[in-house]
Amino acid sequence: MPRVAAQSAQNADALLRDVVRLFQQAQRTMTECCSDATAKECQALLLVGAAESPLTVQEFAEKMGLEKTWASRLVARLEKRGLVTRVDHPDDGRSWLIELTAKGRKEHSVLENSLNQHAVNLLGCVPASERANVERALVHLRDALARCLVDCAPANSRKSPC
Repeated sequence: MPRVAAQSAQNADALLRDVVRLFQQAQRTMTECCSDATAKECQALLLVGAAESPLTVQEFAEKMGLEKTWASRLVARLEKRGLVTRVDHPDDGRSWLIELTAKGRKEHSVLENSLNQHAVNLLGCVPASERANVERALVHLRDALARCLVDCAPANSRKSPC
């Protein structure tokens, strides 16, 4: 890799790490999530709440990027807090589905509103003349990350880089 390209990649890497770190810090500071919930629990609550239908543990694990055992433990913690419930899978007696309880739906709504307000406040700090550019860049970055999760995963390491 030419020196300029390597330096550019290092700069982009450092920038992305800073953006992710600062964004996560800001979210933890400025959003409400189930009072004492961990970041993973909040992420799980958002995922289950956004699903169009109840999720199997396998679907939940895949979407959370967790092994099934860890996903089951996370679901158990949420269930203990009264945020989710497990229901029998109607088509598969060996598995069950995860869905929000009434308390979970309320917490999901609070969290979703808090995160939406955080995004509005954050974009409000970007000069108005640059907001559209920032939003376009975020769409490109999201799409690139989604492609890389599929194309650049270790199982696909022989494929060309994203």
